[in-house]
Amino acid sequence: MSRIRDPKKRSLFLRHLREEPIEVLLFLCASFSIVVLFLMLFFITKEGSQAFSNFGIDLIIGQRWETNENLFGAFPLIYGSIMVVAGALVIAIPLGVTTAIFIAEILPFSLRDLIKSLIELLASVPSIIYGFIGVIYLAPQISSFFGISSGTVALTASLVLAIMTVPTIVGVSGEILSAVPKEYKEAALALGATRWQTIRSVVVPIAKSGILASIMLGFGRAIGETVAVLMVAGNTAVIPTPPWSFLSPVYPLTAVIAMQMGEAAVGSLEYSALFGLGLILFILTFIVNTLADMIVKRKPKMRSGRKWPL
Repeated sequence: MSRIRDPKKRSLFLRHLREEPIEVLLFLCASFSIVVLFLMLFFITKEGSQAFSNFGIDLIIGQRWETNENLFGAFPLIYGSIMVVAGALVIAIPLGVTTAIFIAEILPFSLRDLIKSLIELLASVPSIIYGFIGVIYLAPQISSFFGISSGTVALTASLVLAIMTVPTIVGVSGEILSAVPKEYKEAALALGATRWQTIRSVVVPIAKSGILASIMLGFGRAIGETVAVLMVAGNTAVIPTPPWSFLSPVYPLTAVIAMQMGEAAVGSLEYSALFGLGLILFILTFIVNTLADMIVKRKPKMRSGRKWPL
């Protein structure tokens, strides 16, 4: 450093020396999460390898899950998880997105923070409370309304998960919608667009990537939920008849793992099969998040001569 006589170069060099340790520390922190992720994947794969080696693809497409008979076919469990989550998202997406639009664009500014805080409080409620509400209130109501013997069915689980997912979608979507530049809205209004046309044709298209990200976060919240689903889904490892019947009990992956892991002997085939379910759930979530990331990063193609979309 003594050879650097130029004050500007010396200042830049000293600044680089001060910032380099911080950059290394930030790099290590960012790499730590990736290392932990791969360690988790390695551990789950290692513990579930026995089940995959014994059953192969039948662990995924097998139709029977009977621990007493050492039959571990996870297809009814995978189907139950996808069915419950799909039902929850069908309810939560329109409710959450429209609520976020209402809060960000229509509700008076003085009430926005209050209403948003009240909705976000739903996310802080323990999942077992939602499970109790589902068992005590929703299940009897569904049983009475549809005339079925038990209300602990896929529909009840979907309703409970929808309630738990809405705060996530509202919170993230609301932040993205609020971040849309006011200049875009003012330009649309200046061209004669109504408030609804501005929201539909300007605000939502600009924020659609963030809205999709909120939906994916909601999917992750729903697919990973355990206790509430365990209490209201019915826990029957069969595919509903007909397959689209939400009035039949199901047994989602997370509920199976939570229910049976405590009773499975370490190193047994059942123990390995449960870790295999965890690996299936891990891969399923990874695929959905990857597809969502590809959609978010995809740039929209503008057609030549395209008019203002009002």
